[in-house]
Amino acid sequence: MQNIRKFKVVKNDHPADNLCRVYLAPDDGEPVFEFKPGQFVMIHELDAQGNSVYKKSYSIANAPCEAKENIELGVKAQGKMSQMLFDAKVGDVFGVQGPFGVFTLNSDAKRVVFLAGGVGMSPFRSLIRESLMTKLSQEIVLFYSAPYLKDLIYHDEFMELAEKYSEFKYIPICTRECPEKFIGECKRFGDEMLIKYISDLSIGEYMMCGPESFMESVRTVLQNHGIDVATKLRFERY
Repeated sequence: MQNIRKFKVVKNDHPADNLCRVYLAPDDGEPVFEFKPGQFVMIHELDAQGNSVYKKSYSIANAPCEAKENIELGVKAQGKMSQMLFDAKVGDVFGVQGPFGVFTLNSDAKRVVFLAGGVGMSPFRSLIRESLMTKLSQEIVLFYSAPYLKDLIYHDEFMELAEKYSEFKYIPICTRECPEKFIGECKRFGDEMLIKYISDLSIGEYMMCGPESFMESVRTVLQNHGIDVATKLRFERY
């Protein structure tokens, strides 16, 4: 079992009413542990003696190549720990244990299609940034779905990355609104949307993360187009 290490909150942004981006740095001043893009950590609530009293898993949202001083978590305020992170102030201390998980980047894949729902975006942000920043030359397609534009907490960043990197295609999706001048899709992900943006569905692999209903829908769409989800689709629940 890996040791629990104390991390302190150094920044906490609230891009939407129930969403936050929490930045945690080692309390001992040492560098962040090594991890692979797509992995997760266990965040622990600690008592006065530093013992764990409650824990929950969260994917690391920043890439290893840029996470020497802190790790970033994308959090939706639902449940005890998520609410604690949402309400956390700079200087608050949590226990961090990890990294864990095998939902990691296949650097040999010619193309990776990411399908993210809500805060299920967190591991994909790490994966995408690592691929682009380390110049793996993979074709990357990202479908990023949420009810409202404000819920796409990495939208502006991905728009900028899509302009900078020709190998990265970004398709934002709003399912409950269609904002003015919005460049994206204003409906749920489905068959027509998939083939609109991907010409040859047989290339590469697919990865999805999000609410269970979202992932069930994605799985059905891929199966409708003859994709072997047993071998070509990887997923992670949150």
